[in-house]
Amino acid sequence: MRKILLPVANVCRVLVGALFVVSGLIKINDALGFMYKLEEYFEPGALNLEAWTPWALELGMLASIGEVLLGVALLVGALPRLTTALTLVLMLFFTWLTWYTDHCDPFGSKTIVQNGIEVEIPNQCVLSCGCFGNAIPLTPHESFLKDVVLLILLLPILLSAWTGGYTLNDRQRSLWMYATALLITWAFGEVMLEWGFPTLFLALGLAAAEGVRRRWVWGQKEWAMAAGVLVVALGFQVYTLQHLPVKDYRPYAVGEDLNRNMASADELGLDPPVYDKEVRFFHPETGADTVIMQSGYMAGKLWEDEAFKARFPEADWANSIEVKVSDGYEPLIFDLDATDADSESRLADMLSEGYTLWHVSKDLATSEAHGQSEINALFTAAAAKGWRVAALTPATTEEAQAFRTEQGADYPFYTTDPTELKIIVRSNPGVVLLKDGIVVDKWAWRDIPVNCDDALGGR
Repeated sequence: MRKILLPVANVCRVLVGALFVVSGLIKINDALGFMYKLEEYFEPGALNLEAWTPWALELGMLASIGEVLLGVALLVGALPRLTTALTLVLMLFFTWLTWYTDHCDPFGSKTIVQNGIEVEIPNQCVLSCGCFGNAIPLTPHESFLKDVVLLILLLPILLSAWTGGYTLNDRQRSLWMYATALLITWAFGEVMLEWGFPTLFLALGLAAAEGVRRRWVWGQKEWAMAAGVLVVALGFQVYTLQHLPVKDYRPYAVGEDLNRNMASADELGLDPPVYDKEVRFFHPETGADTVIMQSGYMAGKLWEDEAFKARFPEADWANSIEVKVSDGYEPLIFDLDATDADSESRLADMLSEGYTLWHVSKDLATSEAHGQSEINALFTAAAAKGWRVAALTPATTEEAQAFRTEQGADYPFYTTDPTELKIIVRSNPGVVLLKDGIVVDKWAWRDIPVNCDDALGGR
């Protein structure tokens, strides 16, 4: 039995280990995006864990780096029982979470306790789990099925680990397992992510583990190997938090045309998605009920069907459920706007021909005016060259004016939805350069260019 189980377990280790490393890397690459996703889960209408919200970033980092450590540990065969036990706990939690997300009723409600009083509030359903961030936006059902498959793949690994089937890799096993894992990661990165870095990241993690293994002469070698991998993962995490994600999958990424991303299917000559509504028809006395699609109700003129009306005289139109009948093109950007103090939109002008610089801040207070002197200098030089310059914030007119006066920001401040600002740039504050509505570049406040030529980077 063990002779059959071990090869199967090794293949599963390669698949699960590589996927864990890639999944963790994507979250590490965009830690703030994963934090925002966790904050959605912590909302009262979701899991009702508001007390965890202040720790969302730390919890996200722990989960992301933990995935990388477990993935590499599976590949190198380190601490098999502990690794597989922790992997099982993590997968059971993720599977439950994706099942919960998949079965959330957007029209339902839940009872929570606020200030000692029971209150009924509507469900707040999370539309995607964030497993692969914006890189692969899986639906809740797809995420749940993915976790079920991973649990199945984990079973032979668990059996092998707890029956003494595998230990730290020997040289021959390492060669084929590492090569296969790197090949799978490369293929996954090219096809699904359009990003080659995951292969390099996995190679660095494996090299760190093997480097420590060969040079560590003291005890607890496998824990020392984990520390080496931790340095690689944590180093990349610190870099992306200090600057910006290395790979941006959002509709505001460098090279994206914002005018096109906001255009409707009709404007682009494409087919939009088709939606319908499920409506419950019922008889209040007999208890008979049925669900009819609104299109079918209209096409069949059921309001004129006396037999149907006699059987189901009532309809619950207020709680009808919208369902997507067929896929189609939907705008990538829905809520972007920039309004001035008179509530007039300035967005079209800023996305027209020519250069535009945005100072983006999701919250002026928490930005603490980081890099403001550099922003002021850059925006003054840009305005002198005829570039459009403006700040996009959710602040009120009074708050924006107070900030401008205090910081000497001599450029207009426009109001924008705070959620959209979080998507535009993962830094508070950050700067975005556009030309003809196309994103040319973007910077965290630590990396703001010193002048316009530096911002253009030789373009």
